[in-house]
Amino acid sequence: MQLARFTLLLCCGLFSLTARGEVLPVYCDDWPGFCHQDGGGLYLDLARHIYQPLGYRIRPQIMPYKRALAMVTKGGQGMTMGVYLHEVEGVRWPHYPDGADDVTVFMLDKWRAGWQGEQSLAQQRVLWQRGWAFDKYIGVPMRWYEVNSHQDAMSLLQKERYRYYLSAGVLHTDERLPPGLNRVFLRWLPTYPIFASDAAGLKLQQQWDQGMARLIHSGELTRLYRENGLLDYYRDFLRGLRHKGEGQSAR
Repeated sequence: MQLARFTLLLCCGLFSLTARGEVLPVYCDDWPGFCHQDGGGLYLDLARHIYQPLGYRIRPQIMPYKRALAMVTKGGQGMTMGVYLHEVEGVRWPHYPDGADDVTVFMLDKWRAGWQGEQSLAQQRVLWQRGWAFDKYIGVPMRWYEVNSHQDAMSLLQKERYRYYLSAGVLHTDERLPPGLNRVFLRWLPTYPIFASDAAGLKLQQQWDQGMARLIHSGELTRLYRENGLLDYYRDFLRGLRHKGEGQSAR
């Protein structure tokens, strides 16, 4: 009787642990539309729709970007969202991105007429916020500098100390530009979740790719963009992602 009772308690305990699910920390910076302190945003919605049906409990962890990177690159836990491809080493990269930055260039109106795309950045004094890595993905040499905030960059442009400022335009869609400043889209730069290089990270990476393929094929991905107020801005990117998914399915 005692043995049967012990076995029953043990089984109940194991069932309880399984029912609660494995905790999955999801690290990201506080980016409007993507990661919010209240647990909302596209990145966190993606994590929930992919991993919760598999029994995981999503635990959002909002923190500065560099620290979020370190949680996976050094700590080997969970997943970090919104990372440029090959920005860091020693981690696993999935096939499908979690989104993209629309690299946008801010400049004075007087430079807009002569703008010729990426080539105009060559050898110019260029700004971006600390922690970004545009120099790894833009194919012309720039004299680049980091600033602490978007506001600092805009102020320096107006003082004509620098020619251009690069950022993700989607973060500033509601912003009214100061007089004399202009903005122009440069290109899409996909971002990815990263996972630890161990077996657990491999499992999460494979589950991500399977889940993203499902969300793309079912149309759920488009719905999540719409619910987060990002659909109009990202229509072209999503169209390309659907083509990528169709090509992958055809293999």
